[in-house]
Amino acid sequence: MFAMKRNSLLGSSLVIAIAVATAMSTLAGCSSSSTAGSTTNGAGRSSVVDSQALSAAVDSAYNGTDKGNFKLLGQPTVKAGTAFKVGFLQTNGGQPFLLAMQNAAEAEVTKLGGSFIALDAGSDPQKQASQLSQLISQHVNVIIGDPVVATALGPGIAQAKSAGIPFVAIGAPADETESPIPGAAVSISQGFDYSAYATMKALAAEHPGATFATMGFAPPVDQLIFLMTRVEYWGEHFGLKFAGEVDAASDDPSGWGPAASTIMTKYPSAQLIVSYNDGSAVAIATTAATSNKKVSVACPNASLALARDALLAGRLDLVHRTPWEQEGVQAAIAAYDTVTRQDQPLPTFINVNGYIVTPATANKATWIQ
Repeated sequence: MFAMKRNSLLGSSLVIAIAVATAMSTLAGCSSSSTAGSTTNGAGRSSVVDSQALSAAVDSAYNGTDKGNFKLLGQPTVKAGTAFKVGFLQTNGGQPFLLAMQNAAEAEVTKLGGSFIALDAGSDPQKQASQLSQLISQHVNVIIGDPVVATALGPGIAQAKSAGIPFVAIGAPADETESPIPGAAVSISQGFDYSAYATMKALAAEHPGATFATMGFAPPVDQLIFLMTRVEYWGEHFGLKFAGEVDAASDDPSGWGPAASTIMTKYPSAQLIVSYNDGSAVAIATTAATSNKKVSVACPNASLALARDALLAGRLDLVHRTPWEQEGVQAAIAAYDTVTRQDQPLPTFINVNGYIVTPATANKATWIQ
């Protein structure tokens, strides 16, 4: 792991979202709606899935690093009298999408008859390591951890394992050909490679042979580096031409704006620009509009309502909606399965797939406010 973690940076914070939304005040805000449903997994249990009118089905042609890791855990059998005290290590609850994931996990834990202790690290790895020790001393039955820096939690995870407390990881590692966090019972993820695959396949279908550039993030966040590397890989795989990447110096409008301008100056032939999160994609679209540049903007990692508004206004071409809430649900189910020894052995990785959203389907998707 690098010294920073994607979950403190993958999407805009609430303050950033407000700032971008203000800049995008001409965009039309619309309500969203969804339908719920379920499928059945190999164990014959009803899987908890988000079956939108939009399809979250995994493309059968996909053969990337996340392949085979999309089987979701089903709703477990509630076992009366089970001690199910869950500790939850939050990277940064100030991020609305991370808070949505935490709230979904807590709701599932409550439904399963458990109690929930959430500790917010505020993106501080040392603080989170201390919080892990705190949860062990509080004798929780299982810990769900969204690491700021995974290596910083290594000693604590080993201590938890010695105390008989299993650890369920979220979002690490991004590259699922790598070994999981030592001591973790399972890792829940959005499937970084597949989100890049789905986004670039959809873009290539709309803009065959087009030239594309990317906006990355300058600090060494391993998940973002992996995500944007795979955006480049899959774009070229589907016949698009890669021009190059410019990285934002900071994850806010002061970083996104200059990076967007640089991309358009440095790569004037780029017809498409793909960025790493909602806020940066909207900032690119805004810069293009104010500069009278005609480019299509996409994002493989979106979840906020500002992305919906930009889609509806025709500023964004398409996005891949990251299912943060379902990551929380799957983490809670994995924790319960571990404690009650159901559906064993658990997979090493469980990816919760999102879905492609376009301007035509923006109001059929769900969004985090």
